[in-house]
Amino acid sequence: MSECSQLTFLLTNRCTAKCEHCFMHSSPQRRGKVTIETIKNTIDQLRENDNSLKKVVFSGGEPTLLHSLLFDAITYCVKQGLNTRLETNAHWATTRKKADGMLGSLRNCGLSEIAYSLDDYHASEVSAEKVLTAWYASKNKGFHRVLIANCHGHTSKFTPEFIRSLLDEAAAVVLDGQEIPSCTESQNGTGTRYLISSSGLQRMGRGRALAEESVVYPDRQSSLNQRCPWASGNMVLSAGSHLIACSRINAHGNEFLDFGDVRNANAVDLFRLGEKRVVIQAMRKYGPWFLMNFVNSIATRSLFKSRYASVCEICEDVMNIAESRRILKECFPRFYTLYEIKQKISPII
Repeated sequence: MSECSQLTFLLTNRCTAKCEHCFMHSSPQRRGKVTIETIKNTIDQLRENDNSLKKVVFSGGEPTLLHSLLFDAITYCVKQGLNTRLETNAHWATTRKKADGMLGSLRNCGLSEIAYSLDDYHASEVSAEKVLTAWYASKNKGFHRVLIANCHGHTSKFTPEFIRSLLDEAAAVVLDGQEIPSCTESQNGTGTRYLISSSGLQRMGRGRALAEESVVYPDRQSSLNQRCPWASGNMVLSAGSHLIACSRINAHGNEFLDFGDVRNANAVDLFRLGEKRVVIQAMRKYGPWFLMNFVNSIATRSLFKSRYASVCEICEDVMNIAESRRILKECFPRFYTLYEIKQKISPII
């Protein structure tokens, strides 16, 4: 089995917001959630297999809606020597006192990183003032990293530059979409890194309905001809307790990306079997662009858009368009070796 350095729990698909760009289709009406027993069992099974796991991420939906379950899960991870990260919209930061209370509880559990979502779409559902309140309340709490996660496009008001102006804090560092520092991160003398994570707006999930002109596209579509940067070193558990290949698209229930229910099988066994799927192997080695062009070479009509903003957008279409799924299922396993050779000799650009 490939080494797994990060485990992400999509703890729930319930959220206080129903953002227009949400690729997970989270909303106040949804009720899926993972139990504490499933969380502990999955961590135990993974750590019994190898010692590569370093970080556990709690995302959603809105994880803080689970209250004590979230606190118990963080505490359990910390006792196992794991770093932990929480991704939240900060709906709970209605006052500085309440923000201090939530953050104090999270730090008492041992949470090491916290990321707040703020962009045009989150701000229309959860006041930006709550994120700012949470940001300032995070100061001097002992976190390793505090981030504001922002996605933006051509028409966005909430860009990294605009957020920095709201913070009145020039030291906050803008990162690229994979959160690799573009320059030295600010510690402000406290040991905590305060960052703004920047990524481009994508028309995925509920966001497929967004206006095309709001999205920033790469200068060359061929730049998306790359292996999936998130397909290796990560394990993801959906709000339905299924092990899935990725947290960047809604993979629960997808015949290629959903490896199965961990309540009915060992998580490591499911992951090993999932890794052997030919489509997953190709995704990790060559990426969604490769799969899209394979499908195009067999399909009798055009199935895909003329341009994409990211490899994730391509992946969502390749994995969800019915005819693309049929071709991948029926044809790809038979032709993969031959097509792989063809790709090496004459790459499709």
